[in-house]
Amino acid sequence: MKRILLSGYYGFGNTGDEAILASTVKALRKARPELELMVLSEHPEETGSTYGVRAFHRMNPAQVLKAVNLADLVVFGGGSLLQDLTSLRSLIYYLSIIRVSHLVGKPVVVYANGIGPISSKIGRVLTRHTLSRVKAITVRDVESKAELRKLGVPLEVQVTADPAFLLDPSSDHVAESILKEHGVDSSKGIVWIALRHTNTPPWYLQQVVDLVGWLRQESLEPCFLAMQQRDLGVAQILNRELVSSGQEPMGTVSGISPEDALSILEKGEYCLGMRLHTLILSARVQVPFMGVEIDPKIGAFCRGAGCPVLPNPDPARPNFNMRDEFEAFMQDGDNLRQALQQHLPRFRSLAQQNIDMVLACLE
Repeated sequence: MKRILLSGYYGFGNTGDEAILASTVKALRKARPELELMVLSEHPEETGSTYGVRAFHRMNPAQVLKAVNLADLVVFGGGSLLQDLTSLRSLIYYLSIIRVSHLVGKPVVVYANGIGPISSKIGRVLTRHTLSRVKAITVRDVESKAELRKLGVPLEVQVTADPAFLLDPSSDHVAESILKEHGVDSSKGIVWIALRHTNTPPWYLQQVVDLVGWLRQESLEPCFLAMQQRDLGVAQILNRELVSSGQEPMGTVSGISPEDALSILEKGEYCLGMRLHTLILSARVQVPFMGVEIDPKIGAFCRGAGCPVLPNPDPARPNFNMRDEFEAFMQDGDNLRQALQQHLPRFRSLAQQNIDMVLACLE
């Protein structure tokens, strides 16, 4: 029996990264039911029970080494793992997984990664040296391929799409139950708002408050979708501001599976998102979305999918009017839905190429 070890940002309750894991596990099992799948996770017991895999603690050196030794192939990613924007320490941790695998003679594939930004000189040198020894590389956007070229990685790099495009939503009944449980009126057109904790200026939050009020005047139902537990703090701040301005707080949905998130996004009319995977999951169910480019990968994906993106909010002064931009976006909604419908088969086909690459390298 062949064993595959999956290494990524798993077990942290991040819906986007869990969508990568869920779709990868499902696709590999569909293709090769006999495979034994193993995962490095922050919460291995939870990951093991959720996905039916053998999980190991990602920060326990003995467990990591055991998992690597058991593996016939180490699958690194997907997600934006190789970057030092979070911290150089984070980059070094992920590179160490690859280097340890090589030290014990295990092949590694880089799977549907988003590469960069890597600003530090040492980070760039270590990344180039480490990736030059992997067996194959797929990335989810052309910008990541270009970054690898700048780093001097000599391998051929294949541009695919995020594995989350292979995910299927939960049933319509499940979606309706979740909406009812969280007080979301599904008889109105739902507008999903998925913000994240970041250093956005005060004017930005005020523009979101104004947008919520305007959407309600248009008989729409704005609702907050928390893709990670830390996003709930943003929801609480936003709802306090709404109450202070004389409005009702928004319903907030959190703590659901990737498949459930996909199913409730499908119930929406539009989506405003600051997390990449909120937008990817919206594209998967052909719901028009508008991104906020707090990360270059968000802008790249929005433009590739044909949907609009707001610039990174300027700390000094407003550099866009969210209500005006969103109104124009909604007016183009039918065209955007049609464009997403046309793009989806290509995205899913490219996502499947990640799985095909893994299986080819396993032989």
